[in-house]
Amino acid sequence: MACSSLIQLARVCGAEGVVAGTEKLYMVAYNDLVPNSVTQLTYSAATNGVINDIFLASGKTFVEVGLLKETVGVTETLTKSPQNGVAFWTQTLPIVLSDLTTENRLWIESVLNQPVAFLLKTKTNKWLVGGLNGQLELSAAEGGTGVASDSLIGYTITFTGVSTKSLPQVNSTIIADLI
Repeated sequence: MACSSLIQLARVCGAEGVVAGTEKLYMVAYNDLVPNSVTQLTYSAATNGVINDIFLASGKTFVEVGLLKETVGVTETLTKSPQNGVAFWTQTLPIVLSDLTTENRLWIESVLNQPVAFLLKTKTNKWLVGGLNGQLELSAAEGGTGVASDSLIGYTITFTGVSTKSLPQVNSTIIADLI
């Protein structure tokens, strides 16, 4: 692979006050995305990597996932091996669903055996997307009644996937067409 010059990464003055966390989460079955006939990708991106379109099947949208406050956040970890030329990001999205309801059980069953994609709105008002390559799937689930009065009664589920790119930002002007 040809190496390129580094770009300048200016630290924005005032960025010290950002707040971590997730404000909103939406998901869609990967099968509800439609590959572009030319690129075979389920999205298009600007030259800077910002997603400017996500191709959904007719009538399909990302559905909102109800969140408990401060229980959802995405992480990604780079794995790189110069010896064999491998480099990829492992992306992990844990979600906590409150209560052992029929709705929660049916939603878990709907994502159990298929890849998904997600749209995540951060508390800094940025939109991120993952799973557009069909590699994000439910990897773990645990549910229970809890023990003490303040224990979680519900489910903790985790989605895990890999990508050759870190999580891209989504142009916020397309969100209304997706949800």
